[in-house]
Amino acid sequence: MAQRQAMGQLAPRLLDGLIRKGRTSGSGPARGWFAGSAAALVSVGSSAAGISVDDPDWSLRWDNTIKLSAMARVAKADGALADSTRLLVPGVSSSAFPQALNFNAGDDNFRRRGLVSERVDLLSEFDAVYQRRFGVRLSGAGWYDAAYHRNSDAVDPLNGQTPENRFPKHTREMAGGKAELLDAFVFGAWELEGGRRLSARLGQHALQYGESLFYGDNGIARAQGPIDVAKLLASPNAQFKEIIRPVPQVSAQLQLSADVSVGAYYQFQWESDRLPAAGSYFSTVNVPWGSSQPEYINVSSGALAGQYVLKADRLVEPSNSGQYGMQVKWRAADTDLGVYLARYHDKSGQLYGDLNVAAPQDSRWFYVFPAAVKTVGASASHSFGDVNLAGEASLRWDMPLRSQNILYPSALSPQPAYATGKTAHINLSWLATLGPNWLANESSFVGELAWHRVLSRHDPDHELDPARSRDATALQFVFSPSYRQVLPGVDLSVPVGLRYTLDGHSPVIPWESRGSGSASLGLEGNYLGVWQFTLNYTRYIGSAVPFLDYRALLSGGSTFYSRGNPLADRDYVAVSLRRTF
Repeated sequence: MAQRQAMGQLAPRLLDGLIRKGRTSGSGPARGWFAGSAAALVSVGSSAAGISVDDPDWSLRWDNTIKLSAMARVAKADGALADSTRLLVPGVSSSAFPQALNFNAGDDNFRRRGLVSERVDLLSEFDAVYQRRFGVRLSGAGWYDAAYHRNSDAVDPLNGQTPENRFPKHTREMAGGKAELLDAFVFGAWELEGGRRLSARLGQHALQYGESLFYGDNGIARAQGPIDVAKLLASPNAQFKEIIRPVPQVSAQLQLSADVSVGAYYQFQWESDRLPAAGSYFSTVNVPWGSSQPEYINVSSGALAGQYVLKADRLVEPSNSGQYGMQVKWRAADTDLGVYLARYHDKSGQLYGDLNVAAPQDSRWFYVFPAAVKTVGASASHSFGDVNLAGEASLRWDMPLRSQNILYPSALSPQPAYATGKTAHINLSWLATLGPNWLANESSFVGELAWHRVLSRHDPDHELDPARSRDATALQFVFSPSYRQVLPGVDLSVPVGLRYTLDGHSPVIPWESRGSGSASLGLEGNYLGVWQFTLNYTRYIGSAVPFLDYRALLSGGSTFYSRGNPLADRDYVAVSLRRTF
């Protein structure tokens, strides 16, 4: 069973101190923020902190990590994305088309080349262990990004922000400065009769079943928790275990023998995925993630003619109960095998727009999160020398499929049903350690190929996006040559990554469309095992098409959704410096 310990966190007091320094020193907000943060980073202690106690039965540890990072856009915004709500189609009047707005603020806010993030993170982790069998773990995270506390570059009054160059309040908090609790659980281990061993956790923690490396959203791991998409976009080589978020739950594993174990969990709270906040750099759609602005729909003719103002309404969320799963793992002939079953609630959601014909100014938009997706799966993993190969296959029932941007007048017709289906999923992954070659004395190569198919569907109201394909295939890998002692005390690696949709326009998972993705080239290193630094360039692949493809609709297309890459123009360079104490 692969369990992810959530990344460490941010001490709020230290975070507040850094913020105060950034606002009061230097000749400007950004310069002051960086100078104050850098001074704090240089002054931290030299090693992680174990806490001495008189009782030998107790072991205490408190680790803190501070990280400075900056990100810069390398090319100005493409008008096809930044100006997408203006409907700049020659010879076509915007009044001839139902206008769905609020999908371009992320690009409009950062039109120019230059810094799009100036951030400090604090990560804090506390562990207390009694007799190496019982204990408690607490962790928290906090951050401050100066880029979201200034006016943006936005010039489009239709981008869904008021005023257009001011980030929404929720975005200033989520992207610009926040502290949150991550892990908060107690744990224990008990020796039972017959050489069996039981271990358990109770509280907020993350869990991952199966063998997925990058595409856990295509595997059994999708059932175990929400994912942090914003973090994935800022860290394109991150594995799935790094982006799955902790939730309140109880989990346990019973080791029946040296080769066989049984695990299970039950979750106490449902949580949606964390997408980029409305109008933040990686945002491709403003609703509902942080935007309380209205959505404007102009219907020019017919029974529904009118100019509608759709205001944000309450999300339709599933129950906190009814999410659980189990696994059986065993080892046979040096091969690790597993079978899994789980039930979970959708964490992506389906957007609806309710048109109030009698009072168009009082229309509403809201999201529905379907409940009770069922999944079963199996996996196998085997090592061949320095290469580990793993495969995972699963089925899902009542899986929500990508339905169109559903608009309906509640006074005249019932709310339409979104499409669901039975789907099949396969992940094939590898982990390889490579020996000396012409490029480096040592290197690693990890990757995953993911595929899924809709086996059957239930679509009574014919809402499935007609541009979606029956199946889709995606690939991600990271090749990383390493160089030790390049300078005294300095080790370096050069990760090269690719995330790419090989075929299809997925009806199941919000992957990029066929021929889209991202590529990255980085430089990572550490000094004396204490300082870590990174430099990374990420380039997006694919045509510049907004999340809602207005131009395709104007030309008679039948789909709302993009068949390109809404991030196509947001290539960036990122640099970071980190230290744990």
